Amino acid sequence: MKVVLIGDPHVRVRGERVRGIDSAGRLDTCVARINAIAGDADLCVVMGDNVDVPSEAAYRTFLDGLRPLRMPVRCLLGNHDDRAIFRTVQPDLPCDEHGFVQSTIETDACVLVFLDTHKPGSEAGEYCARRLSWFRRTLREAGRKPVYVFMHHPPFRTGFFIDHAGLEAPEALVRAMTDAGTVRHVFAGHTHRAASGCWNGLAWSTLHGIAYQNDFELLPAKPNYRGGPAQIGVLLLDGGESVLHFQDSLEPYPCIAYSGRSLREPGPA
Repeated sequence: MKVVLIGDPHVRVRGERVRGIDSAGRLDTCVARINAIAGDADLCVVMGDNVDVPSEAAYRTFLDGLRPLRMPVRCLLGNHDDRAIFRTVQPDLPCDEHGFVQSTIETDACVLVFLDTHKPGSEAGEYCARRLSWFRRTLREAGRKPVYVFMHHPPFRTGFFIDHAGLEAPEALVRAMTDAGTVRHVFAGHTHRAASGCWNGLAWSTLHGIAYQNDFELLPAKPNYRGGPAQIGVLLLDGGESVLHFQDSLEPYPCIAYSGRSLREPGPA
């Protein structure tokens, strides 16, 4: 299974900018790049902060930007999102029985689980008892299949400034994952930084934001921002085996054409 990941688009209505970036145009660039290198993907997951300032017009701009994609899309909710507005603009958005934007995709080999960590009015995320009950039931129904979890707010520490606004009180979520024993990898947005690590025995990964990325400044620094590289992820899943590739949409380096010469042949370096 091939899954494309997009981190933090922060789309504004066309003509408006966020931190000097035309985020709607940036999404166009990333979508074109996805179609070029991974147009055969089974799914695209947008990791939250779909818009920068939530409004019906911003969400329509965001959804219009995704329309050229050649694969289905699942969208997470981030702190810049608004659950009610997004559901109004996209009424067929997959949700759980309580109206949280949570859903699953099950294949013969694995289960993908999409969590809603949105906390209205806060930069941080939350995962309440009702959402957790849904998640525990989902893990039980998955049986022994490998599970991959996608969420906006990291429940783990990254060492970056964004840690102050991660998932609040993540202990119950940790227990649910470790009790199940089937969660293989957790993918998060929010950080605007590509990183990976291990947390309570679980592998995790984050991506640069496509609208802008946080500069590399570890705590206690508050980061500056960079206008690229508009990174996308290409995730390959085969049961319990996963590989995440990172590809920049804004490519500053020239492509070096393959000469056709054997690697063992002498030639200029």
